[in-house]
Amino acid sequence: MAAPPFPPIPLRFREILVEKPWGGRRLAAALGKPLPAKKNIGESWEVACREGAVSVVADGPFKGKSLRALLEKFPVEILGRDIAGGWRGNFPLLVKIIDVASPMSIQVHPSDEFAAIAEGEGVPGKIEAWIVLATGPKARLYKGLVPGMTREKFSAALAKGEAGSCMNVFPLSEGDIILMPPGTVHAAEDVTFAEFQQNSDTTYRLWDWGRGGRSLQLEKGLSAIDWHTTGLAKCKSAEVRENLRTYEMMKVKRGTGKGKREVLVWCGRFVLESLTLAGKASWSGDPTRFYVFMAVEGQGEFVVAGKSHKWKKGQTFLMPAALGEYEIKTRGGRLLWCYVP
Repeated sequence: MAAPPFPPIPLRFREILVEKPWGGRRLAAALGKPLPAKKNIGESWEVACREGAVSVVADGPFKGKSLRALLEKFPVEILGRDIAGGWRGNFPLLVKIIDVASPMSIQVHPSDEFAAIAEGEGVPGKIEAWIVLATGPKARLYKGLVPGMTREKFSAALAKGEAGSCMNVFPLSEGDIILMPPGTVHAAEDVTFAEFQQNSDTTYRLWDWGRGGRSLQLEKGLSAIDWHTTGLAKCKSAEVRENLRTYEMMKVKRGTGKGKREVLVWCGRFVLESLTLAGKASWSGDPTRFYVFMAVEGQGEFVVAGKSHKWKKGQTFLMPAALGEYEIKTRGGRLLWCYVP
């Protein structure tokens, strides 16, 4: 008996909420996330497929099914024919929303090459992109070490609890785009942001602002730092013009109303775009790859095979490659979307 066809539906998952000593309550206030009482939630994992943290479908015909189980049964239908062939048991991306109330630990992520040596073959490094969604009065970004910093000087500062003085510090505003290459020492404070990254949770904590109770990974962390570059503080978007038609990979074939489409980040592991729309955009389908959509403003709907799927600010959807043509409708919403190039 032939297996039933894959249903043409977007996949929305239950949030995996992670308590952090630097977390807060802004995920509820700013994005409508249901948070447990009296807990400081630092991360909402929106799409995840990792050991011990696998997303579970929130509604629809796959309600209660894990992403891993669906990928094992429908790899091509979900990932797409260009992505599924290279899939080795892990979803390519990890998508989170982060709320930093008090200062996040000063940390660094390894490159793929360093992670393979330090953590084992097949363990990836991490490159990540942040899109700032909300800020408080103390919102700031710590990114990269000041010019002339050496391993010896930084090690001495860590020992004295003065690591923050060794870093470049920038104010943060809603809408800021930040690319965090591996090897970049970083932290943040009083900010909520969307985070799109390689499917890796390898982090080396260098300093935790004297909070105590959590281990540091100084030797690995210091060795993982790229001492030759600090990278740009923030990125600038590039608008895609001509009525949303020009960028072939995205397969947007027509639109009505007013729309603004921007490329926010393009790196080797993923591409991140933004669509602000007051009207409708039609998507011609892309069987080669999946897309992840995150609603960061307003509300609207995806219309797939004649059926409406509502979305609102704070929700994230995995759009399987097998969806075919669909429409995006909103009266003033904004969506971020991410895909593997």
